[in-house]
Amino acid sequence: MYSKQLERLYAISLYGMKFGLENIQKLDASLGYPSRACPVVHIAGTNGKGSVSTKIAKALQVSGKRVGLYTSPHIATFRERIRMQGEMIAEEEAALFLREIFDLIDRTKIPATFFEVTTLLAFLCFARHNLDIAVLEVGLGGRLDATNIVSPILSVITSISLDHTDMLGSTLEEIAREKAGIIKPFVPILAGPRTPQNTIEKIATVNKSPYFRVDGIFASYDEENRAVAKRAMELLGMGPQAIQEGLSARPPCRMEEVKPGVILDVGHNPDGLEQLFHSLRHIYPDSSMRVVCALSKNKDLAGCLAVLRQNASFIHLTEAPGSRAAKASDLARLLYQQGYHHYSQEVSINASIHQALSSLQEKQLLVICGTFFMMADARGTLGLCDPRDATPVSEKL
Repeated sequence: MYSKQLERLYAISLYGMKFGLENIQKLDASLGYPSRACPVVHIAGTNGKGSVSTKIAKALQVSGKRVGLYTSPHIATFRERIRMQGEMIAEEEAALFLREIFDLIDRTKIPATFFEVTTLLAFLCFARHNLDIAVLEVGLGGRLDATNIVSPILSVITSISLDHTDMLGSTLEEIAREKAGIIKPFVPILAGPRTPQNTIEKIATVNKSPYFRVDGIFASYDEENRAVAKRAMELLGMGPQAIQEGLSARPPCRMEEVKPGVILDVGHNPDGLEQLFHSLRHIYPDSSMRVVCALSKNKDLAGCLAVLRQNASFIHLTEAPGSRAAKASDLARLLYQQGYHHYSQEVSINASIHQALSSLQEKQLLVICGTFFMMADARGTLGLCDPRDATPVSEKL
């Protein structure tokens, strides 16, 4: 039953995506407004929102709250997206709620995208379990994201950089306005240090929303995320122990050292990759870096590769599964055009990682980075036994 419902869900992605809240608002109303069942912390940002969401959810749980966490995308199993008290939604429950949503869609003839259905699934799950609070990560942008039908108790914007420029805007200010669309009247808004302050503060002022900001220059991306999460926890009234334990939480594949000297990270845009290597240079100042990377073709490929060639002693280019993947041969051509020649190309993630491992030199890190959609195969190659779905990852977001 779970596999059958998941197949229908993934089939929706074949028809692309859309922005807008009208359809999900109608479906939410038809389900009895599960989006309103518990208080919400709503988190947007170009990078860092998954890490900040995870830390806040953990701290709330330590504080004695029954907590739901909604993040995207997933790495190995769709169920990673929806967690309660740190545990993934069960297959049986996911199937049951998905069938309820699909029955409603069939009955009302209200269409819904992959992400809208998934968001409704999270709302239903959190409502039926009578949770005390939920932490929601925005899927894309903010203003027209499906999660933006909620009325949160706190909104957070972690960082803003150039990504999804074809949908969100070509400047930081344009992207900031889209992400600041999560700001609600009179609801506090917290902005990270790498956000256009004037743009966000003006929108907060119009909404009469208390405006808070984390300022400073941080030695690593992780320290910046910790600072944003800590300030959010303070605004939510958490105590020192909960804050301390929350700050130690980290989602997988965020500068995750899975074996000595082997790092997994889902940095997949120039800013995310730059922050990754900045952090690694700070932590491992005497190490060079050998990189295995796969990217999605809708990213700033030239910008990503420019960051890689500035930081890597050798790059193993590979491909993630699915139609979204940039071809290793295309990445190789771009690297060659940039004047970089220390690379190899291999379609197979497994082969690329084994080649990189066999080539590792003394005091050299292996950094496996790029799209989320390579990480399940990468983790499997490294001997990590994560739950995996039979249905392949193929959604558009």
